[in-house]
Amino acid sequence: MNSGNETTRRRLLLAGLATFGLAGCGFHLRGQLDMPFKRAYLNASRNERFMNRIARQLEINGVVLTERLNEAEVSIRLFNIKRERDILSLNRAGKAREYRLLTTLNYAVERADGTTLRPAERIAVRRDITYDDTQLLAKDQEEAMLYRDMEDDIAQQLVRRLAAIKLDGPAAQ
Repeated sequence: MNSGNETTRRRLLLAGLATFGLAGCGFHLRGQLDMPFKRAYLNASRNERFMNRIARQLEINGVVLTERLNEAEVSIRLFNIKRERDILSLNRAGKAREYRLLTTLNYAVERADGTTLRPAERIAVRRDITYDDTQLLAKDQEEAMLYRDMEDDIAQQLVRRLAAIKLDGPAAQ
């Protein structure tokens, strides 16, 4: 019985040391960003799953999305959204063994008066996936999950880039 108590104490001690170690290194969960604008117009339909992810990320960070451009401080234009799948390697039979998935989003940001705050930029995210003909359903589900993960990653990257915009600075060229 005594060894069970010692094991429990050791585990608690290790958990406590790990907690202090993380706190001491400056680790903290990513919180809400301090956005330079509070009202934005997003030129995308909230019915599209990817656009809804971006809208949700903006709202989480305190941005109110307006229905009309004239009610917003900034306009966020999203365009040229693409999903691609390229073959990375082939097996001996000449069939694809690995794919590279790529999701890209181009965006631009303008003030309400039309001046450019951020000219057109591109965010691209890649993931590699192996392929196996004997596991078609599982691989299709894995690919769909990776695309969702990439869309979430792009939405978070976009919001971080938007948080770095200076509204009172000079307009971008």
